[in-house]
Amino acid sequence: MRKRWHQSLYLKIFLSFLATCILFFGGLAVFWNYWFSDLFYKEKKALLESRSEDVRQIYRLYEEGTFSKRDVHYGIRLVAGSFNGQVWIVDAKGIAILSSDPKLEDQKIPEIMSADFNKAMKNGAGFSISHFDKTQGKQPSLLTYYAPDQQNGHQVVIFFHTPVDDIDVLISAVRLNVVLPLLFSLFAVGVILYIISRRLTGPLQQMNKAALALAEGDFLTRVAVTSHDEIGQLAHSFNFMLEQLKQWEDTRQEFLANISHELRSPLTVLRGLIIGMNDKVIPEAEHPHYLEICDQEVQRLQRLVNELLDLARIQNSADVFQLTPMDAMEKSREVIDLLAPVIEDKGMKLEVWIPFEHADAPLVELDADRYAQILHNLIYNAIQFTPSGNKIKITLRVEADQFIVFVADEGIGMNEEELKRIWERFYKADPSRGQPSEGTGLGLTIVRHLVLGMKGTISVQSVIGEGSEFKVSFPLYAGN
Repeated sequence: MRKRWHQSLYLKIFLSFLATCILFFGGLAVFWNYWFSDLFYKEKKALLESRSEDVRQIYRLYEEGTFSKRDVHYGIRLVAGSFNGQVWIVDAKGIAILSSDPKLEDQKIPEIMSADFNKAMKNGAGFSISHFDKTQGKQPSLLTYYAPDQQNGHQVVIFFHTPVDDIDVLISAVRLNVVLPLLFSLFAVGVILYIISRRLTGPLQQMNKAALALAEGDFLTRVAVTSHDEIGQLAHSFNFMLEQLKQWEDTRQEFLANISHELRSPLTVLRGLIIGMNDKVIPEAEHPHYLEICDQEVQRLQRLVNELLDLARIQNSADVFQLTPMDAMEKSREVIDLLAPVIEDKGMKLEVWIPFEHADAPLVELDADRYAQILHNLIYNAIQFTPSGNKIKITLRVEADQFIVFVADEGIGMNEEELKRIWERFYKADPSRGQPSEGTGLGLTIVRHLVLGMKGTISVQSVIGEGSEFKVSFPLYAGN
């Protein structure tokens, strides 16, 4: 299913980081603009504030009658010339009573100055940038300083105007030198974010494709692991999951193939014998013999189905173990005594070691029937692969709070590959190395699941031509 572009995780990550960077660089640009503007205007503002004291002094002397109007004009022009600007003294009605330009006297101040005039009357001194003197279509920038004053009960506002075009040009150059690197940095960061976002979301997109391919039965798809961070670990874990699923699928296919073979063989024998007897190909005198063969094959089928059902119950946890503290030594003796005649009939020797015959019975929390099934399957497995005349040795032992059972035989043994696979369903030893197995290949698989289900452990050692030894151990009951 195709996702809409605005639902893409990559786009969300990219835009989130990009928006953060834009806000950061925008804030940085505003800060530098404010800082440089304040730096360049600072000297001008200090000059105007100092000159305001001179104008106040001149105006005070004029109000006292010490200075004539001509002296005032001369003094104000000198002050205005010191900063290449203009000086206005405005009364409370907004009329210019004195100015460095006598032509502007006795006139109402321009409308653009009204806002500054009102601020001066209410809040005191301050600065502003004005554009009200048009010269050939150009509006020069003027720095305005306004300061209220009072002489002899007369409220006035002193205005200072000085051109700051040179400062504006300098600030514009600084802005350009700041903004261009910031834009370049923002572009570079955008490219880096694009690459990082792709690297972050690329494996996730691959995992999504692999999951969809897996849903369609493709177990060969893998995700490229390009890093060792959390995303790389996730990709590695995803590939591991795919490998496990492939192994499970291979096991399932092999299981189906094995069970089909195991069912087909006895059914083929039964069908052949029944057809042979019906068609009189097999003489009637031999029918009892072949009916006995049919009975053996039916028993084999029944045993296979029972073991399959048993294994399914154990694996699906449907089989609830009835765990109770029991005398493991005594139960082991019962199973051994039951199978001892079978071993003797096969011409084998049985050796049993029970070293604590007179000691207190070791209690182990087990399911008695399932434990008997474990021991029965292990001894039966030893019988199958031990030649007549050789020995089967069973040892019971208590060590380090563990009850241990060893079942050793002098059979054909197993190689490394067989040791790895003996716990698999339907796996049987290579018949070319000894007598063919009569079992279903499920006995050891069931044994392993039963042992683990009762909190035990099982292991095996084997040497080709010398035999195998299985070791099963269970923790002793806490009440011992």
